[in-house]
Amino acid sequence: MKNINKYIEHIEDQESKITVKKLIDKINYVKKNYNYVVTDFMNPYEVSICLPILKNNTIKHLIYPEYKECERKVFIIYPDFFNEINVDDYICGIRIKNKSKYKSLTHKDYLGSIMSQGIERAKIGDIYVHEEYADIVVQKEITDYLIYNINKIGRNKIEIEEIKTSEINYKENDYNILNISISSLRLDNIVRALINKSRDFSVNKIKSGDIKVNWKEITKISYNVSTADVISIRYYGRYKIDEIMGFTKSGRQKIRIKYYIDKINKEN
Repeated sequence: MKNINKYIEHIEDQESKITVKKLIDKINYVKKNYNYVVTDFMNPYEVSICLPILKNNTIKHLIYPEYKECERKVFIIYPDFFNEINVDDYICGIRIKNKSKYKSLTHKDYLGSIMSQGIERAKIGDIYVHEEYADIVVQKEITDYLIYNINKIGRNKIEIEEIKTSEINYKENDYNILNISISSLRLDNIVRALINKSRDFSVNKIKSGDIKVNWKEITKISYNVSTADVISIRYYGRYKIDEIMGFTKSGRQKIRIKYYIDKINKEN
């Protein structure tokens, strides 16, 4: 593919630039070798910047998983003369059952158990935590390794098995509801209300690159958020603008927020 720079020159985030370069390498591989490839898992922002590149090439692609609430997805890329692909050849689920009656396991516990095996985060999709088990979307190539090497999480005994993609029990991540009122929909006002800190502290978080809106780093304090925007605040967690509900008597805007549990980490 010629003139790669035209696809990446507008991207500010360095990790996203690397993601696009890897995608282009895979496209070139498919064109040269007439074979299937699967990308690493990408966040919604990375998916959005990769889609136009795929659509402008004489290849076919499939985005998976298709579940609406799914955050992390892969592209399966293949020649345009191929008719069918089997998703289960590339992506599958692992189901980890918690055998302890006394200690529940969280998203952080399940993710930590996999990454402690030396697995890159890019090989792991979404984790759907249920009461007694979790379904985890993963690259097919790491499945056997995980099954043979994970036999407990912390002190909890577990059972682990491979499942087909059609058997994965998808769900929206658990959340708590927050109701806030702010003077405007500017990002600095939202951040200040969500983390309950001073304006100076909130402004510094934004300017320092600690805030992402819809998985894209935003450093402009006057950026206006909208309904359904997802806001990640490093060290504080992830929030979604669920509903803008009008105004209070004093003219402040009332906002309903989904605060996602187990989404507190330094990366976000």
